[in-house]
Amino acid sequence: MKIIDEQMWKQALIQAASEYYHQPIDSSKVIGEAIVFDRDEIDDTLLPESLPLEKLPDQEVGYTYTLGVADDTFGYALVNLECTILYVMGIVEGDQLVWSQKGGETE
Repeated sequence: MKIIDEQMWKQALIQAASEYYHQPIDSSKVIGEAIVFDRDEIDDTLLPESLPLEKLPDQEVGYTYTLGVADDTFGYALVNLECTILYVMGIVEGDQLVWSQKGGETE
């Protein structure tokens, strides 16, 4: 499955968070932004152990969203610059990755 726009990433994260928390997530409370990151700007706590930082390309787009669950909880997706390949999607509570799903290709 290819997800190629911000709205689709947002919907994918809402669905994942709804399943993780076993409750509906109000999409009107999900607010976010897209930022282009250099690999060395990514906090490696966002990555599962099975995806080391070195496997990401030099640049990627990060979509981050508050989920409306708690103040210190957010969802994110790291994708390629064309927004066609998902590297990882996750949910962070505080400073801990509590759920993640690896996507497609990494270099």
